[in-house]
Amino acid sequence: MSPKKWAPGLVIVVAAALAGCLNTNPPNDAPVFVDAFLRDTTIRSDAGPPCDTAAECDDGVDCTIDICSDRTCFHQVNPAVCADDLFCNGVEVCDTARGCRPGVRESCDDDDVCTIDRCDEANKICQREQRDLDEDGDVDFFCAGGTDCDDFDPTRNGTLAEICGDTVDNDCDGMIDEPMCGRPDHDTCADPLVVTRSGVYTMTLGGAAPDYTLRCTGGTANDVVMAIDIPAGEPRDLRVEVQDAFGVTGASLRSTCGGPAELACRSGYPAVVRARSLAPGRYYAIVASIGGGSGRVDVSVSIDPATVAPTNETCATAAEISVPEGGTFRGSMVGVANDTTLACGTATDSPDLFYTFTIPEALGARDVVVSAGATSGETMAFSVRSGCEESVLRCAVGSPASARTFRLVPGTYTLVVEGPSYVEVDFTLNVSFAAPRNPVAGDLCATAIPLTVGELYNGSFTGAEDDLEIRGCGFRTRDLIHRFTLTQPADVSVITSGGGSYVQSALTTECPTETALFCAGGVPARTRARGLAAGDYFVIVEATRAGGYSVQVSATSPPVLPTPVSGNDLCGTAAVIPETGGLFSGNSSTSLHDYTPICGASGMAKDVAFSLTLTTRRRVIASTAGTTYDSVLSVHAGSCPNEFGCDDDSAGGGAGLLDRLLDPGTYFYVIDAYRATESGDYLLEVIVQDPPA
Repeated sequence: MSPKKWAPGLVIVVAAALAGCLNTNPPNDAPVFVDAFLRDTTIRSDAGPPCDTAAECDDGVDCTIDICSDRTCFHQVNPAVCADDLFCNGVEVCDTARGCRPGVRESCDDDDVCTIDRCDEANKICQREQRDLDEDGDVDFFCAGGTDCDDFDPTRNGTLAEICGDTVDNDCDGMIDEPMCGRPDHDTCADPLVVTRSGVYTMTLGGAAPDYTLRCTGGTANDVVMAIDIPAGEPRDLRVEVQDAFGVTGASLRSTCGGPAELACRSGYPAVVRARSLAPGRYYAIVASIGGGSGRVDVSVSIDPATVAPTNETCATAAEISVPEGGTFRGSMVGVANDTTLACGTATDSPDLFYTFTIPEALGARDVVVSAGATSGETMAFSVRSGCEESVLRCAVGSPASARTFRLVPGTYTLVVEGPSYVEVDFTLNVSFAAPRNPVAGDLCATAIPLTVGELYNGSFTGAEDDLEIRGCGFRTRDLIHRFTLTQPADVSVITSGGGSYVQSALTTECPTETALFCAGGVPARTRARGLAAGDYFVIVEATRAGGYSVQVSATSPPVLPTPVSGNDLCGTAAVIPETGGLFSGNSSTSLHDYTPICGASGMAKDVAFSLTLTTRRRVIASTAGTTYDSVLSVHAGSCPNEFGCDDDSAGGGAGLLDRLLDPGTYFYVIDAYRATESGDYLLEVIVQDPPA
């Protein structure tokens, strides 16, 4: 049992008030000072055997102070022990019988439909903002001070100008196309905002029309025009960044304003467009809002000295890296095309540059250590190859991307560096060569670490590299490979933990492989496979940082067959779960939407219900692992809806997991879906255990 935690102020009060009774061997006529406590409802007294010391009164509840007075045990509530210092989950309470219990969550709801209420954990306050559903900066017309007549359309509100000829009340004044109608400044090429120097400029998109087509926005969007003058003299580099605090933007750079040809076009949050070595003259930036914006954007313009375009855009023109010196190389993806696809890359249209190095025969085998990082922090990738398009020896992605390739024999190799597709970054590439060493255990399929079913394995990612790319699992960082054997068919559970950080795991029948039977990620990652045949299996574990981890494989033989259920659309017709638990299967396609869970995104999906009645306090673990759609699992006390727990993804693979200590009573488990359109075959496993000692 853990030692009791005492609130400092409470310790002083109790010590002063009970100085006599805390004597471990008080005289029979010692004064008793517990009358005040006895009148306090936060005191529980025992009718058990007489006590002589406080130690004999230990009730096993960490949030009570145990007192021996007049040879009787008393237990004083110490709520400070239960406090988790979180504001939004409510004030924790101490139950003198059950210990610390969660409080009522702080909803911050002020019952005013004209405010959007949020609980701010960072500042430990309730935040209330005036209702502005389209986030255009104007409050709903039906709320005090609001002039927005359509709070679902950011192109209509009381702060905008009326646009002529569109038959829409843009400025919410009750009139359409009134005589004073017009567009914002710089709406077309005929009225651009002229910029002659670097700086930050504010432009207004409210009321602007979609006059021009931007390739990078997928069509048309409300836009305004900026004219940027490159001064006479030398060519210059140009960088334009468009930032909207509330939405995605787009920027198209052109040499002629009205023409369709674009020098560059980017969209994003923010949108950044760059061009290299532009000749003196006028250029145009078409600035667009792609939805959800505030109507005002900040446009940062940088006119800089010209830089030289890279010459290593193809394998035939790859830049040479000296061996064994290596070195640090700075580059830029501005204007660089996509020539090859990296197995671990982030997109098929990402720009790439080529490097080459040759390990001479006299030097022998060498390890190569590579790191590629964008100066602005975006994700990058690189690939080490035995030739231009030959077999990939190492592929890494990250911010920065870094990896070690082991024991390269003498010969010529290609290094391909790839930037993100959505922005042209500057980057730093570091390459070094080192004496060869062997990979750490588990880094390769041939050195897979053996696992014993039922036993916990603790390891470390230190020294591990990224060796496997598992399609559909998102594996792109360092991984380690484990192997275990089933001697007979079984249901298998794999739980992987990364010391409180996010980890991923995949269960496969082969190694190397690009596919998995199951994969999952989380804190921890949980993978559940049913009815596996006897044989060898691999568990591939991955993490984003080189820390410690643990993995455990559990197996149940023979495999458990699910009990089919139907007709459980409502809690009133819920399928009954025995108090011993069980595994159940069904299909939610013919059910209706009846309940709205507090987690997940939909709230409108079809759902099914189960009931569980407990006669004693038990630990109940419920999971929808194996369900064919992205499921949401909620638990309700006594009736539906009386929800007190909800989970979306903790079981991995889009499945819900709820692990609760439950008192005697009836509970309902409801299986919902993350999206309103999802339904189908589901599984519910309920494990009922004795509570922990």
